[in-house]
Amino acid sequence: MLLAVCSRRPLLDAHLIRLSVRGLFSESGVWERDYKAETRRQVEQWWHGRIQEQCSMLFVLQVLNPMGWDAFGLPAENAAIERGLDPEDWTKSNIESMRKQLDSLGLCFNWDREVTTCLPDYYKWTQYLFNKLFEAGLAYQKEALVNWDPVDQTVLADEQVDESGRSWRSGAPVEQKLLKQWFIKTTNYAKPLLDALADLPEWYGVKSMQANWIGDCSGCFFNHIMKVDGRDSGEVLAAYTCSPEAVFGAAYVSVLPSHRLLHGSSALKTALLRALRHGRDSLTDVTALNVFTGREVPVVISSKNEFDGHLDTVIGIPESSEEDAELAQSLGLNEVNPPSRRAEAFNSVTQKARERNAGGYLTSTKLRDWLISRQRYWGTPIPIVHCGACGPVPVPVEELPVMLPKVPSLSGKGASPLKTARDWLRCQCPRCKGPAERETDTMDTFVDSSWYYFRYTDPQNTLRPFERSRADHWMPVDVYIGGKEHAVMHLYYARFLSHFCRDQGMVSHREPFRKLLVQGLIKGQTFRVPETGQYLKKEDIDFSGPEPIQRDTGGRLQVTWEKMSKSKHNGLDPQEVLQQYGLDTMRLYLLYAAPPEQDILWDVKTDAIPGVLRWQARLWGLVTKLRAAREGPETPNPSVLNKRERSEARKIWENKNYAITQYFTILVVFQLASVFSLFCPQINNKVCGSVSVPREVAQDAQKVQELVLNSPLGVRLLSERVIKKAILSPRTALINFLVDE
Repeated sequence: MLLAVCSRRPLLDAHLIRLSVRGLFSESGVWERDYKAETRRQVEQWWHGRIQEQCSMLFVLQVLNPMGWDAFGLPAENAAIERGLDPEDWTKSNIESMRKQLDSLGLCFNWDREVTTCLPDYYKWTQYLFNKLFEAGLAYQKEALVNWDPVDQTVLADEQVDESGRSWRSGAPVEQKLLKQWFIKTTNYAKPLLDALADLPEWYGVKSMQANWIGDCSGCFFNHIMKVDGRDSGEVLAAYTCSPEAVFGAAYVSVLPSHRLLHGSSALKTALLRALRHGRDSLTDVTALNVFTGREVPVVISSKNEFDGHLDTVIGIPESSEEDAELAQSLGLNEVNPPSRRAEAFNSVTQKARERNAGGYLTSTKLRDWLISRQRYWGTPIPIVHCGACGPVPVPVEELPVMLPKVPSLSGKGASPLKTARDWLRCQCPRCKGPAERETDTMDTFVDSSWYYFRYTDPQNTLRPFERSRADHWMPVDVYIGGKEHAVMHLYYARFLSHFCRDQGMVSHREPFRKLLVQGLIKGQTFRVPETGQYLKKEDIDFSGPEPIQRDTGGRLQVTWEKMSKSKHNGLDPQEVLQQYGLDTMRLYLLYAAPPEQDILWDVKTDAIPGVLRWQARLWGLVTKLRAAREGPETPNPSVLNKRERSEARKIWENKNYAITQYFTILVVFQLASVFSLFCPQINNKVCGSVSVPREVAQDAQKVQELVLNSPLGVRLLSERVIKKAILSPRTALINFLVDE
């Protein structure tokens, strides 16, 4: 994944427009009449260095055009395992190769702002931000039923499971597994993230997707200390209610039979299972003390298999629900009568609960916290030390980064590979200095990519993730271009981290991206085994029959169009495509094939590439004829044109004048953002050239006139003429000199 965001400053420079005027192509001095593949290659080769040189001038302006590499993760690890290589070596070689490909595409970037997520100078600060979340109570570890990908052998966040219950990467049916995992409490930010969507009017389409993902934030969780036989069990349970203002009337806390407390390593497991009666609401000896209200209520194992949304624990409040009242009555629970007049209303209750660190953050029944643990090697190590005396302890900032150690071999199966790095695993507790062990899960790569836009503003900083003044200068981004597949993953996490950094005083804004352009994808054909969802390589497929089949088994395949990906074996090597068609052809194809927001299905047999090649040939032929006419012995005579041809010639002339006007308008608009304003000097209302003027004097008519008159252009055109008047435009960088003819 390329980490790239759009600049929040104008992208044009006068120097970029004012390219070399030597000619269209003249490497050898001989004009090739036929536009063959070799001619295309020579044209592009001749212009490549010149364009790169001109584009480099772009970066002196207030423009940020960075590039980064989302370099950790499963695809790189799986590819390295498949080839018997070290993931670090494999990743770095791929980055180098892609740099060369980007250069061959004629793309220009601020390479001095390059970031790479798998390098310690980047993931040190990912770990730093994790520790900030931990200190704020937003990063926590618990046993939970999680989504397990049996192919990639790791846990998936809810967002990484599609509608059919399959992994977003491997396509395998996702299994449920009970594991101890790290989470980030994004639910605490659900309401602010939902409300802030109103401030993003140009997030077309994606706003509704994010709002739907977050859900209606009308309730909240309250924390409960779990007791058995009157003794504190050490468990704290968060239970949800849609009526927080009525929490003082709670009669019980209800959990599902599938709840982790009945299946994991909890001290409550025995007591809960002893009371369980399948298919019935089961009253237990376990009680729950609401940290906010101070009220202790019994725990009930529900007869239901599911609650609303993703909830597995709810508060039963008879006053607010007829169903809750009936259940309380059936179990003989005394109804708790809240004060006759609720002393604290909805907002007051939730606010006080938040102040007491007892919950109270408005969220929905749908949204769950962000699960970030991954049981794989190639990722950012979670900077936590587990101590028998102190519990989980964050690694101090002066000891970051926690470096990813080398491991002898990787299989992609079983437990976390970091468990095998014994010397790395054993360490000293930063708090009590006793023996401890490091956390062996690595972070989901979306943690790395949730804050890279901040690092772009200050990529060389060794003291902190970024300087606030630099982030505030560049952020928020004016236009962000990205794929729709990130609507409820990357973009949601990026918004969360930006809100969090604002609350930490690290930046002055909450939302990272003002406008969103959801680009279409170039999709390739994928071939999957229907029974397993496994993606096959082209060499494993037999295309000889009417339909593709699996070469080994002869089984039919599921054929679809999907986003190009190494893991789906449906990508193309850009270098091969460039060698076959050329850069200009590919750019024209992308512009012609579909609007930016629509997908393109890459199929050379049926798509528009042949048409683009024909159009290029026609254009080349037209220029060839024009050159022949201009270099011929006869001067073109307008009088021989017929009426229709004269009309067309007039249109061309008028369009030329319009183009010149627009050209200078563009220069004026974009140069106002730089240190100098490029003033367009007219003489008797006719454009004659341009002069750079310091921006601080751009509104001073006398200063601008003096600078123009003393410039080489002014001396040449105006030094010997009588100036009757000089008019400075109040809105654009334009000065018009009225002179005697």
